[in-house]
Amino acid sequence: MATRPPTAPVRTAATDTHAYVDWGAVIAGAVIAAAISLVLLTFGSAIGLSMTSPYEGAGASKALFAIALGLWVVWVIVSSNLAGGYVVGRMRRRIGDATEHESDVRDGTHGVAMWGLGVLIAAVLAMAGVSGVVAGGAKLASGGGNPAAYTVDSLFRTTGQQPAGGGETFAAKREATRILAQGTAGQPIADADKAYLGRLVAARTGLSQAEAEQRVDSVLARAKTAADAARKTGIVSGFVIAAALLAAAAAAWWAAVTGGRHRDQGTDFSRFTRWR
Repeated sequence: MATRPPTAPVRTAATDTHAYVDWGAVIAGAVIAAAISLVLLTFGSAIGLSMTSPYEGAGASKALFAIALGLWVVWVIVSSNLAGGYVVGRMRRRIGDATEHESDVRDGTHGVAMWGLGVLIAAVLAMAGVSGVVAGGAKLASGGGNPAAYTVDSLFRTTGQQPAGGGETFAAKREATRILAQGTAGQPIADADKAYLGRLVAARTGLSQAEAEQRVDSVLARAKTAADAARKTGIVSGFVIAAALLAAAAAAWWAAVTGGRHRDQGTDFSRFTRWR
């Protein structure tokens, strides 16, 4: 059985006047990369939900879940840019004045341009999401539903005696929130503020002044621990995402160069796309 002769390399005329940057290919690759990342993230969210459980002791541990989430995010970022980079390299029009090395450089640069466009789009969407969260948080805070609400509520839990009026308790909770926020932000709380917060708690919970101050110290310690854990998580997440983005840039370059070489060599994938 005769074998199919290799396809001759594709050469473009030296008189080509196309612009060096093929934005059509860049945008196409960015769209495909974004679509693949969305599909994989949606699939990953389903896997994540299957790993968690509302019952104590059931489901994956927090550490295992965090590791799995981090690895999946890295995989999604890198693999989607691999696919998008290959599309960019395969679809870019080669200009006839380019040597083999110069063509590789231009293909790779187009892949990185696709990666950069995707990062900019993601940054814009992230900023829009952050703005929405901030606006929603402000609305919640005005109604007493801010993220520190549970901590403040635990501070003003009563011992069975009737607390002060609802309006006075609400105002006291808002003031306590501002005092606790200063403590969790790394600023020391003055002894006078602690004593004042203890008097607020004592007046509205039925506790003695000493018991109220002990509760204040306990709640403040828990709040500091939670804030420190959130800070460390944010640092680790930032490093992981930054490393994943850098790896994705390298992957986009390599995939675009590979796609460009397949374009010039006329690499045939029809055996994978035939229905029969």
